[in-house]
Amino acid sequence: MEYLLVKLKPRSFFHIGEREGWFEGSKIYISSDTIFSALCHCHLLLYNEVDSFIESFCSSEPPFLISSAFPYWDSNLYFPLPKNQFIRDDKLKKIAFVNLKLLLRLLEGEAIEDLQEEISLDPELDYLPRLYLQENPKPHLPWIVENIPRVALNRFTNHPGENFFFFGQVKYLENAGLFILVHIKKKEWAKKIKALFRLLSEEGLGGDRSSGKGLFYPPEFHTIEIKKIPGANSSYAASVYFPTSSELGNLAKSFYQLELRRGYIYSPANKSYRRRSIRVFTEGSIFPGLNRVGTLVDITPEIFKVHRIYRYGLLFSIPCKMEER
Repeated sequence: MEYLLVKLKPRSFFHIGEREGWFEGSKIYISSDTIFSALCHCHLLLYNEVDSFIESFCSSEPPFLISSAFPYWDSNLYFPLPKNQFIRDDKLKKIAFVNLKLLLRLLEGEAIEDLQEEISLDPELDYLPRLYLQENPKPHLPWIVENIPRVALNRFTNHPGENFFFFGQVKYLENAGLFILVHIKKKEWAKKIKALFRLLSEEGLGGDRSSGKGLFYPPEFHTIEIKKIPGANSSYAASVYFPTSSELGNLAKSFYQLELRRGYIYSPANKSYRRRSIRVFTEGSIFPGLNRVGTLVDITPEIFKVHRIYRYGLLFSIPCKMEER
């Protein structure tokens, strides 16, 4: 399958909140629903409307699908470790991401523990964090997470009082950044997709953008082909996923993790109302079957009447092979 590969190199630090109201730490990748929200905002800025854009994704055939934004490092693209990998080795339990070559081996049904010796001998099979010996000078990760002290001033007295907190931010190494896969289903959208990502790099993603964080250099566009897995019978999630009611079957045979998604409306009409909360399946989850699609979820609060608010839950899947248990 052929995809558009979008590489985003951060200009400086960025912050993606782990959970609402907690500023310490930051996610080191950006989920597909956050990216889609940013693309909606960019469509509004570019074309002065967003309704037609959202409606196209509510149809049975959306114009394109996006993955979450995962790390790249040099020539390697890293994906979340599949959730069906049960690891007993304490050292291997630290693995969070695997490069594309290793991912395909795992999606073919192999176990990472069985590949441990081969991985140690083959530099093309890589994972993060790299589990080198301490005396090895090579970096284990392509990113650095910092927690910097901050003080919030009282708006009435302009005095900091006890409003002291730490703010988490992520910086990628010079030869690293984030990548997104785009499955373009309607070829006439190709130019618009690139225009939206160009504007997104200037508008930024995440928190503290008013201070210059979350901005990116102009995106790089490439084409990438991911080989088909022989005998594929399941789907690996390279995005967050919210199933339709007809897709709730066979979840007992799935391997997944759920995450609560909430926050505030980001709209020219209002930025102070809280959106409805939902739970989504996270990246790296494995589901039986090859026909899962997902859906956009209406999360508009009752008090907000200007326009509808949606959470992106369409599945960007990579076919894989999972043994029946």
